[in-house]
Amino acid sequence: MDNRIGMEIRNLRMKLGMSQENISSSVVSQSAISKIENGKYIPNIIVLEAIASKLGVPVDHFLTLSTSYNGEYIETTYEMIEQLSLHEEYEELNRLTAQLIDCGQAVEFPNWFKDYIRIHHLFSEYQCRKKDAQTTWMKLKCMAGCLPFEQSIQTKFHLYLGIIHSHMKTYSYSETLDYLQKSLASVEGIKGKNTYLHKKNLKIYILYQKTIIELNYHHYDAALKDIGQGLQLSRNYACTAYVGQFLYYKGLCLEKKGVPFKNILKHYEEAHFFASFTNNLPFKKLLSDKLSARKEESYGVYN
Repeated sequence: MDNRIGMEIRNLRMKLGMSQENISSSVVSQSAISKIENGKYIPNIIVLEAIASKLGVPVDHFLTLSTSYNGEYIETTYEMIEQLSLHEEYEELNRLTAQLIDCGQAVEFPNWFKDYIRIHHLFSEYQCRKKDAQTTWMKLKCMAGCLPFEQSIQTKFHLYLGIIHSHMKTYSYSETLDYLQKSLASVEGIKGKNTYLHKKNLKIYILYQKTIIELNYHHYDAALKDIGQGLQLSRNYACTAYVGQFLYYKGLCLEKKGVPFKNILKHYEEAHFFASFTNNLPFKKLLSDKLSARKEESYGVYN
């Protein structure tokens, strides 16, 4: 393992007369710093940024120690990007990918990783309202011809094209669904360490986005089918936040199809339970308001 970053952190720390505890933070613990300095752990860019701040140097100082990429660094940074995108933390994703693009000018990242960063940066710019849907979609489409057939890239590329396309004025439902189907088809081909659970989480996220689009455009039967898949996967892999969301959308679909509210109530009540369990306060309030309003309405009808 290339430990030039860890050795430089130790050198700078000792020159400044600082202990490992001095440069630790809420982002990186003293024990993690020890592992980094001893070459047992490759920090991602968020961790490096926290350490660089304590040592009074720019994060580029560490990344440009070598002109070649480090496989373990890329792996940890890849996982960070995946977690930020799946949890929809777009401000942080935008900041991270912008920093990686700058660092990529000096560090020789592999081409697939550069494309992966670029795709997430474009999408996060759109989600942060720095770019409109049309501009972002066109920039992504321009990348289509040169993207490698790397399944992790193809999955996110088609997912983001589908989400953005659904918000364009020239929207086509069939084209949007085609992008999302291609994204789903690419998930199983993703390879690497510890990818099994990640693929399941990604598949749940794609089904969740697909459900929202189908519901918004009144394709309730298609939405219910995807909700069924999403619920099964979410329950099997303990993705409790998504269980609640899928139950809520199931209730909405059934309402739109004219199913009596008394037959839908259990879905909203279970969704409310999961909203409370995951401490999703806005979602919990939405469900509480809906349940209160409909129960009062039902009481007036049946009594």
